[in-house]
Amino acid sequence: MNKFKSISLDNGAKLYYAKNNINKGTFVDVNFDCGSRCDTFPGLAHFVEHMFFTGTKKLTKDEITKKYFSFVNTNAYTNNIGVFFSGSIFTKELPDYLSTVAEMITESTFSPKAIEKERKIINQEIIRRIDKSEENSYYFNFYNLTNMPMYKYTGAGTRQTIANITSKDVKNFVNQYFIANNAQINIVTPLSANKVKKIVEKNLISKLKVDNNFVPLDLFAETVANDNFVKIKKVDIKKCIVRLNFVIDKDFYDLKFLQRLNAVISMMTEISGGINNLLRIKKSLIYSCKFNFHRLKEKTIITFVCQCEKENVGEVISTVAEYMRKLYSTGFSEEEIKLYKRKEEYYKNIKTPSVGYLLHKTYNYKMYNKIINDKKLEKYVKKCTKADFDNTIKEVLSNCKVSLSIYGSVDKNLVPTKQKLNEMYKFN
Repeated sequence: MNKFKSISLDNGAKLYYAKNNINKGTFVDVNFDCGSRCDTFPGLAHFVEHMFFTGTKKLTKDEITKKYFSFVNTNAYTNNIGVFFSGSIFTKELPDYLSTVAEMITESTFSPKAIEKERKIINQEIIRRIDKSEENSYYFNFYNLTNMPMYKYTGAGTRQTIANITSKDVKNFVNQYFIANNAQINIVTPLSANKVKKIVEKNLISKLKVDNNFVPLDLFAETVANDNFVKIKKVDIKKCIVRLNFVIDKDFYDLKFLQRLNAVISMMTEISGGINNLLRIKKSLIYSCKFNFHRLKEKTIITFVCQCEKENVGEVISTVAEYMRKLYSTGFSEEEIKLYKRKEEYYKNIKTPSVGYLLHKTYNYKMYNKIINDKKLEKYVKKCTKADFDNTIKEVLSNCKVSLSIYGSVDKNLVPTKQKLNEMYKFN
């Protein structure tokens, strides 16, 4: 039986712990809630993450980089939610790993000279992302079309915004967010919870400063600025990327409902049924497509995204509308539900225990402040009827607002107006 705990540490930090009974390794994830949503310039959080590897008071850039990446499997990354220092390491190296992270945060110099060097490196990263492929181009540039917070991750920013970042900006960002009472540490390890608590406090938390005036960021603090629009970015790429957003003015905290919604999304994307199948039957309209959903504060967003030829954009949009209106009126077929449950049963049977699964459970602590009983939820969904799934899709679509973003060289005449889009996706 794995032990899971949520532990309050000294100085206001939080430890999410799972006992690793699978192997002798340790996975550690040090997270500071200050991702790109905190940027004063697009790309600042990512720039700060880079700056931690540019040298400390004692170690040069090469020395600190070599030290951090000398552990078995380490990484550092930035997303919309936070900046992360992650490592799969030998358990005996946990104190040294945490001390290294602490040194990078508290001893980095952030000199103007280092800023200029890193600016050039990140500019090259920006150029590679823009020029490399249409897929990278999409992920890099699409955020400025959607007005949806979870798609606004600016990555490295732009050359224009990076040019404005100064040493002072970096230092202010670090002083504001890289503090003990803004740190969450996820650890899966063979060590006991008490021993881990002592190691984390001694080697990391005690070395970070505390800001008693700091107000923690809400995990779902983001709101949608504009949730009903049609936008096109004309870019000379071979395929167009189409994204439809369905915004529901409700954040669903009911775990059973979310499990049903997850099943519904899976059935909608299903390759042998659902929208994937329908779009391929209709003249092979798309190359890839997927439905997904995201939770924000007081909102839930269902998204559809696909790649298609520019001449097929209009038919893709109308076909998705046709499919979703049919779902709203008649629901899923018994065959679709049976197929979904049969595949889920197969996936469940081939699952093997993993440290990644244990880590996912610790993340649930942060989200729900409790361990989620996955087996209980799986049994619940297995018993769900057609009416359960049909009522779920009706609930999320009955009051949704639709928006459309297109990235590519599409003819505007193929794209519906905002008024037409609302008529096509009217579900009540």
